[in-house]
Order: sequence, then structure tokens, then C-alpha cells
Amino acid sequence: MTRKREGKYFYCVIPCNQEKSFGNIGMNKEEVYTIPYKGVAAVVSDSPMMDYELTEDNTRRHEEVLRHIMKEHTVVPVEFGTVIKNERILSRLLRKAYNPTKECLRLVDNMVELGVKAILNKDIVYFDAEKGKECTSDILESLNSKAIQAVIGELFSDRLFLNASFLVDKGGIDAFSNEVARLKEKYLMLKFLYSGPWAPYNFVYIKIGTQGIEVSQKVK
Repeated sequence: MTRKREGKYFYCVIPCNQEKSFGNIGMNKEEVYTIPYKGVAAVVSDSPMMDYELTEDNTRRHEEVLRHIMKEHTVVPVEFGTVIKNERILSRLLRKAYNPTKECLRLVDNMVELGVKAILNKDIVYFDAEKGKECTSDILESLNSKAIQAVIGELFSDRLFLNASFLVDKGGIDAFSNEVARLKEKYLMLKFLYSGPWAPYNFVYIKIGTQGIEVSQKVK
């Protein structure tokens, strides 16, 4: 399979040992395809060497590619806007990060990330702080029972009770969703923002920087 000798926009790594095309669904509507190496594969599309602005359209396109790939494969996501100069350099990065990438793929095999925020409704002027802690603890315990692991995010507002990401097996998404629905009925003073499924950014991650390739994982 002959490809253009230009930059490669890097979306994620998947367990795959063959060249595969996912169609023209990538950035700039380019073909998304795999570059395999010893049982893992980088998922890329051809791209000029450029800085991609963090616009709504660009981030949506990036996420749509990941969601499409996730239908069939476990993914270790790559930071938005990562463009590698050519396939030779990308293959070298895959070799260098082979072992930690394989471990990340094992840790999140068949799993996705789901996000939950719980916000105090606008019409409630005052809510007891201790009662709020009890609610948050109960919500977190309930959702943790349906998840593999959770990462707690920053509470960037006084009205934000919970900001968390959950690692959930694909087969457990319905049970997790049902638990969110139950909590909505239980805590009518709170507005729940439920999102996903996403690639597991908060649990495994690949970043390319001045120091080379960095593979991080928070899965216990």
C-alpha cells in the first residue's frame, strides 16, 4: 500500500497486526489507516506539518475518528493535534514505546471512559456543606460499584459537587447508565451531566514532545 510521503496525524494506538483502512473520516477528510508494528498499530491520516487549532470542528473530527475506531478496537489515545514528520519516525516511536504501549492496551482492553458531573441546581440558594459531602460520597460510591476505576477531577465551581471520569467495561455501559439515571431521581437538587463513551484519556495516554514519546497510565 503506497502512502504519501508527508506528515502523519496520529490519533491512537490499537492492537492490530495488519494494514487497515477506516475510510476518509480523518482530519481534512483524509483516509484513516494503520501503520502496524509487532501486534500494535498507529492509527493515522496523511497531513501537512502544521499546528491544528483547538477549534470545535477540529476536536469533534478528532473525537469522531476515535469513536469510530473504538467500535472495533481497544484504543490508547494520542494528544490532539499530534503530527509526526513521516512514517519512518513514527515507526521508530512505536518501537521505542512498544512495551509501555502494549501494557496500556492490556490495562484498558475492551474498556471506555465515561464522564459524570453533578451540579447544584440554579434555583437552590443554599445547601448544607456536610449534606453535600454525604451526597458526593454516595454518588461516587454508587458509580464506582459499576466501574473499574475512577479519576476525580477539579471542582472548578462552588456548585460543582462531582467531576469524575470512570473506566468502564464496554459490556457494563448500560448498567452504569442505569445507575446514573437512578441517582438523577434520587438527587433532584442536582443536575447530572453524563458524557461518553470516550477514549480512556484520563487512564492511558500518549504524548509526543521535545523529549520524545511519553506513555502514561493511571490504571491500577
